[in-house]
Amino acid sequence: MTVSATSLDRELQTFAVELFERSGGVADWFTPDAPGVVVVPSNLAAAALLPGEEFSMSTVVAPGTLHVSLAGDFLDVAARTLDVAVPRDGSFCIPERYLTSRDLTDKIARTFAWQNVRAKCRAAEPALVPYHLWTLHGSLRSEDVWEGIFHIAVNEETRATVELPDVFQEADLLGDEAASAPGEPSTYTAVIAEGKRRLIAASADFVRRIDQRLERDRKRLQDYYRALSREADGSKRRAATVQSPDEIAAKKRAVDLELRRKLAELNENYALRAQLRPLVVARVRLPALVVPVVIQRKQASRDYRLYWNSLLKNVEPLACSRCYRATLSATFTNETVDLLCTSCAGGT
Repeated sequence: MTVSATSLDRELQTFAVELFERSGGVADWFTPDAPGVVVVPSNLAAAALLPGEEFSMSTVVAPGTLHVSLAGDFLDVAARTLDVAVPRDGSFCIPERYLTSRDLTDKIARTFAWQNVRAKCRAAEPALVPYHLWTLHGSLRSEDVWEGIFHIAVNEETRATVELPDVFQEADLLGDEAASAPGEPSTYTAVIAEGKRRLIAASADFVRRIDQRLERDRKRLQDYYRALSREADGSKRRAATVQSPDEIAAKKRAVDLELRRKLAELNENYALRAQLRPLVVARVRLPALVVPVVIQRKQASRDYRLYWNSLLKNVEPLACSRCYRATLSATFTNETVDLLCTSCAGGT
């Protein structure tokens, strides 16, 4: 009797073929009903700990064949292959876009709320402005696990988070070999700050469920050990010998110490361990209009630069100098004229 391939088998077969072919290999596997063969470069085979430079694949278990399924080692193999084959960074550019009128004074006045300063805009100038497009993996681990992927774009010059559309769907996107690729992108601190905020917001329901489970289990422990403590005082005991007050006190102390130990173990089991890990960063230069603006705060002044983004067709926010939160409502400090968001300005 021949069992036809399931929909999942077909999806796994398609994924496996694309995985190894896009990693530089060649796959010969036309149907999940029969085994296939893949040939990969020697460096990929060694780095990803693959079965060899040439090996068989199948959706059924067979000796000497990579079992393509969700239950075996295939997902680990796929993760190692992607880790080796997928670039961690890259540089791209959109060389030209239509730019609006150079006089953006009115648009900026409608966009920004300058809380305690005077702002004087100068003429806008066209430029290719660099952005860093980050992909982050966030996770919370307790007695359960929560995971999420975050895509965050940051203006390299202002460090402000910008809600860009999917740049990689733009037809005029090109590779940018001339762009520099520093060891650690300058927007790292800003994107991690934003990533933490997004992780906290996205995992709020998960954290709430963990807290509810912790409270439930804590109450069960407390109810159980309170019952033991009541028994320890001898009020309901039917034993012939009567315990002395010291014996009763010692037993109650032992019960209390055991409860504390159990509660400490419970807190440890439910403790949240958070991780935010950068996966990929792409550097993209986009056409924009750069608007120099002089911010006057009492006797002090400072030059800032605002950006009209050609993809968003709007003026971008600026970043808080303390928390890197993107803001359109800016307050400034007295002497240094540092920009503060509403939250940070309220704490000064």
